Amino acid sequence: MEMYTKDQMEIMKYIGEPINASLNVPVEISAIADVYVVEPGEKTWYYASQDTDDDEIYQVNTTTGAVTAVKREPLGVTELTFQGLNSKKEYVLLDTIMDTPDQQVLGRKKGRIAAALDKLELRLILKAITDSDAVQTVTLDSGEDLYDVIVQAKQAVEDQGDKYLLLAGSAVNNKLDVYDKEMASTFNYNVTIREKIAKMGIEVVKIFGTVKYTGDSVVTALLSANRFILIARNSRLADGKPIAFVRRKVSPLIAQQMGASIDGAQRALIVDKALTNIDGTDTLGFGIVAYEKIIWAITNVNCIVKCTNDVV
Repeated sequence: MEMYTKDQMEIMKYIGEPINASLNVPVEISAIADVYVVEPGEKTWYYASQDTDDDEIYQVNTTTGAVTAVKREPLGVTELTFQGLNSKKEYVLLDTIMDTPDQQVLGRKKGRIAAALDKLELRLILKAITDSDAVQTVTLDSGEDLYDVIVQAKQAVEDQGDKYLLLAGSAVNNKLDVYDKEMASTFNYNVTIREKIAKMGIEVVKIFGTVKYTGDSVVTALLSANRFILIARNSRLADGKPIAFVRRKVSPLIAQQMGASIDGAQRALIVDKALTNIDGTDTLGFGIVAYEKIIWAITNVNCIVKCTNDVV
C-alpha cells in the first residue's frame, strides 16, 4: 500500500508566500509599482504632493561669493491606512476527500485562492487609477482611431517620464493584433502599429481576467476590455515608479498561534484543523481561507494617463 509522506498529509495549517519567492506580487504590479514590505504594526507614509518649485540656478558671484537664499517648506506627507483582504471560507467535505483519487484537492484550492488575491490586488490599483479625477485623460474623438489616441496618451506624459507601459484591455490588445490588416485599405503610409508604438518606447501588457470584490453584484474585469492605461515608469519628478504597493508581513506571533514556524510571510492561507461549522452545524470537512493586509498609493499622477471612452 502506498504511504503518504508527512508533507503530503500536512493539510491542517499553512502560511504561504506567493508561489514564486523571487516575485512576491503579480508581474503586472511589479511592472507599474514600487513594491514594499513592512513589519507588523509599522506605519507607512508617502508624499501627498510633489515639489513644484521652479528649477532655478544662479551663477556664482565672483566678487562677493554671495548665495541667494529662498525659504522652502517641507512636502506634505500622508499616512497610508492598510486594508485587510480575505477570501471566502471555502470547504471540502472529509467524505468527499476520502472517496476521490484527487488527494491534492486542498492544495489546489489554496493555489486558486492565492491567484484570486493576486488578481484582486491588481484590480484595486487599476480601479484607483480609473476612478481618480487627478489622473490625466485622453478620449477617442470622431475621425480618430486607436493609433491616434495612443499617440495622444504618450504625448500627455512624455514631458514627465519615459519607459512607457500600455496596460491594454483584452479588446484593445486584440485590435493591435489585427489593426494593420483592417486598416490597410486606408493607409497613406505604412503604420505597422505594434512596431510604431515600440519605437515610441511603449511596451504593451494585456490585462485580462475577472474577480469579484465586496460590493460587486457580478464578477468584474480587472480592466475594461475596450480601454487602456499608459504609465511612464521613469520620471525626473519623483523617484521610482508612479505607484507604490505595500504588503504587511504576517506577525510571527500570529504565525505561531497558527502552528507555523515561518516568520516572513506576507499572506496567510489557512486550512482548518477542526470541524468546520456550516449553517450552524459542525461538519466533517476542512475550511480554507486566505488573509493579507495591503495598501497602495498613486505617488505621481503626472506619469499616468487613461482613456475615458471605449477606443475599440
